[in-house]
Amino acid sequence: MAIHLTGVMEADIGEVCLLVGDPARVELLSKDWKDVRLVTNSREFKMVSGYWKGKKVSCCSTGIGVSSTEIAVIELLEKGAKYLVRVGGCGAWKKDILPGEIIVNYAMARDSGTLSAYGRDTFPAVANPILVQNILKILSSHHIKTHFGIGLTTQSYYLGQDRKPKIEHILDTNDDMTYWKKRSILNCEMETAAIYILASIYGAFAANCLVVHGNRISEQWLGNEEYHYTHLNVSKLVLDACFHTIEQL
Repeated sequence: MAIHLTGVMEADIGEVCLLVGDPARVELLSKDWKDVRLVTNSREFKMVSGYWKGKKVSCCSTGIGVSSTEIAVIELLEKGAKYLVRVGGCGAWKKDILPGEIIVNYAMARDSGTLSAYGRDTFPAVANPILVQNILKILSSHHIKTHFGIGLTTQSYYLGQDRKPKIEHILDTNDDMTYWKKRSILNCEMETAAIYILASIYGAFAANCLVVHGNRISEQWLGNEEYHYTHLNVSKLVLDACFHTIEQL
């Protein structure tokens, strides 16, 4: 039995498992599934399973950041999860990427830390190329504006992403945004690299499909209602892309 995903058994895991950060988003993404059942709800980890077009699927929250994501993904893999796709949000670091558009990352840069336990910092954090290709195809067929490239997974929300806390004691940032922008990084978030590395090591299929919540260059932001609707919409397309991949392989 899983230690943190309490009560989760192998029989609970769907053929595809969507991963979200926010536990509240689990209910949103599963609202149109059939026979939805709460599997676990412990700390930041909430998981449901149900049926999408007759196929068993799951949605599990990972909380914020690499460390909690590592816990969720390892325990899902222990129970036999094979297809893991992060459907979440991110900040765009290029001025031509608008809030509400989609980013699919085929690979992630990352900072040092938790993931070094699984491999040196030179170990690649990459998605499954067939799964990524199928997600891109289905998004394109629905005329959804999608950007494709390398993103950044950071373990810091504030200084590590060039945000300055509104506290009297001011620290200098390392100007990380400028460094990564010069290397054509599209976006920044806090979980994907963990999913990609663990899936690669343990033989699972992984990808992401991220809604641009805001543009860090223009400081334009998407309203919450549209943000949630976009997550719901693309999650259905991601499921279709995953099952198309399963049929191919």
